[in-house]
Amino acid sequence: MQQQNIPWEAISAKLKNDADQEQRKQIQDWLDDSPEHPLILSEIVNTWSLTKNKAEFYQPDMTINWQKLMKRINYQPKQKSIQNIYFRWAAAAAILALVFLAGIGLGDGFLKTPTAVSYTKIIAPEGNKTQVVLPDSTYVWLNSGSELQYPSDYSSENRVVKMKGECFFDVAKDPENPMVVSGSKFKVKVYGTRFNVNEDNARDLADVTLVSGKVQVLNFQDKLISDLKPGQQLIYNDGKYLVQQADNMEALTAWLNNMLIFDNQPFEEVIHYLEKWYGVKITLDPSLYYSHNYTFKVKTESMREVLELISMITPIQYHIEGEQISIKYKRRIK
Repeated sequence: MQQQNIPWEAISAKLKNDADQEQRKQIQDWLDDSPEHPLILSEIVNTWSLTKNKAEFYQPDMTINWQKLMKRINYQPKQKSIQNIYFRWAAAAAILALVFLAGIGLGDGFLKTPTAVSYTKIIAPEGNKTQVVLPDSTYVWLNSGSELQYPSDYSSENRVVKMKGECFFDVAKDPENPMVVSGSKFKVKVYGTRFNVNEDNARDLADVTLVSGKVQVLNFQDKLISDLKPGQQLIYNDGKYLVQQADNMEALTAWLNNMLIFDNQPFEEVIHYLEKWYGVKITLDPSLYYSHNYTFKVKTESMREVLELISMITPIQYHIEGEQISIKYKRRIK
């Protein structure tokens, strides 16, 4: 049995959101080559997502490792059972994914014995982002503190997922079998497109922003709320829906490229995003709510560096104690 020419380098680049057009095509061609490949890719990426995305990939000697794995699973070339061959090959690919991760020190201690569950849940820890590839080759990015659930019978014919928090979807196109993304305020029906869903249940807010393609937004009685076109955003606020043009698409999706972009946003909103970005809890002096608007970018800066930047243009003083931060208005001494 061969490795089926798994495009490891292209997969690595895709998981780091750094794949070029050629690498994307390489992955897609490999996925189209066999109905088994999307399942194998899903196993590899789900394994990677459990490492919390804290390290870089490397390229091990796959030929040698594959031969070792074939011996470990007692693979016999003359075996005639197609089902047995597939499951042994899938097991080897999953183990090889661990070898792929073990070289960076992440292959031990995080796997659990499989249990019979109806849903698979993917969680992005606070202060981290996670990516997953679903069995139909749909890519999903989860922002800090977000969750995604999909059923054990998820397939190209049954594409239904649940989400919490903020997720970006790059949905595999299939006009005959739409995907349904269910949040807490609405459902999004998708045929193949790229869009962002962001929910803030604490403030009873939610929005869906369409980057490309077409989506339908439905209520939980499957009544149409709106058809969205690229560049449009549907906002839920206190039980009401509003469709508008997205003000700054780059800012809305900047988190996918490990950036935060603030475009004339009030202090309270800035604090909300910083909490999610850094995995901290910030207490803001009420006198600062909506008192100042900010336009700046966050890339590799630490939380302290960002606060120092804000303090240069706003009279504030702050105190950091672990994951707890307090920000107060700095009163001028007369």
